[in-house]
Amino acid sequence: MPLTVVGGLPAVGKTSVCREILRLQAEVQPQSQPPTWLRIDTIEQALRGSGEMLPGMPAGAGYYVAAAVARDVLASGGEVLVECVNPLPLTRRLWEETASAAGARFLSVELICSNAAEHRRRAQQRVSDIKGLELPGWQEITRRDYAPWPEADLRLDTARLTATEAARAIIGLHLADGTR
Repeated sequence: MPLTVVGGLPAVGKTSVCREILRLQAEVQPQSQPPTWLRIDTIEQALRGSGEMLPGMPAGAGYYVAAAVARDVLASGGEVLVECVNPLPLTRRLWEETASAAGARFLSVELICSNAAEHRRRAQQRVSDIKGLELPGWQEITRRDYAPWPEADLRLDTARLTATEAARAIIGLHLADGTR
């Protein structure tokens, strides 16, 4: 799994799916090094906490920091799992360019939650595991700028799949070497 990007709106289950990917890979390959998990929320919260990124500022810096770290990890032969909203063609191209520059395979995954009531429930009930991070509310999520992503290699609906099922689908695509 050289560079895998798991994107989607907040509260669709990205963190749960990424945790499952790491857990399943550890079960199957206990001796191998797990992918480096880069969470844009963690990076951006650290930038806010340091005063380098002020509240309300556009949230692009975290993507560029993560891409730089990903390039280093890929250059050293490691694998990278990125968790981010990845809302726009600009951010999506960044990951493709990062993989290409490192000569790494690339897999883009979009998670959606087709059941609006379930998505809203998740948004209202979730709790952040990142110290100081204020999660967006349902109205913020529905108003968020998010472009369609038809070119994603894999699109998974977390209203129909468990986190484990989604993680298995992502791992399965890697095993089939369907990445570009």
